[in-house]
Amino acid sequence: MMRGVVERGTASSVINLPVPTAGKTGTTNDSRDVWFVGFTSNIVAGCYMGFDQPRPMGRGAYGGTMCGPVFQQFMKVATEKFGGGPFDVPEGGHFIKIDRYTGARLPDSASRAYVVAEYFRDGAEPIFGLAFDGGFAMGSDLPLLEEVQQSGRQVTTSTGGTAVLGPKATFGTITSGGQY
Repeated sequence: MMRGVVERGTASSVINLPVPTAGKTGTTNDSRDVWFVGFTSNIVAGCYMGFDQPRPMGRGAYGGTMCGPVFQQFMKVATEKFGGGPFDVPEGGHFIKIDRYTGARLPDSASRAYVVAEYFRDGAEPIFGLAFDGGFAMGSDLPLLEEVQQSGRQVTTSTGGTAVLGPKATFGTITSGGQY
């Protein structure tokens, strides 16, 4: 999953190393802080940027655009010295091919640009069409499906019309971000 950040996600335009690489970019609200933590099979490095007195860093300040080049420059030298290789795949699981745009399961023979292979623990295959966590219990305390018990309320809009507002959001109904 984290190789996708480097291969086709938020760091893909700045990370280009001669060995398999993975990582995660990050940017706080208003770009007050940015980071990139990345790794190869044998080296881990991170970059963090922000002001001592927090304030927005400006337009275009993202983990991929600011920390990605720092990571690239450092890791280029580090991989020349220490090398790197394929990532070890843990036992007890298997890869399933998925359409990266729709999330639909694909046949094992699929091989186009939109095809990604994601690893799932044996016995924890996803139910396609529903949200899933890859079988490693990330967010295991959050319900996969939850029936909304309270209904919305009707309000008058600024233009005199009416609208129905949904129930108050909870932690389980809000996401903190995506994979890329």
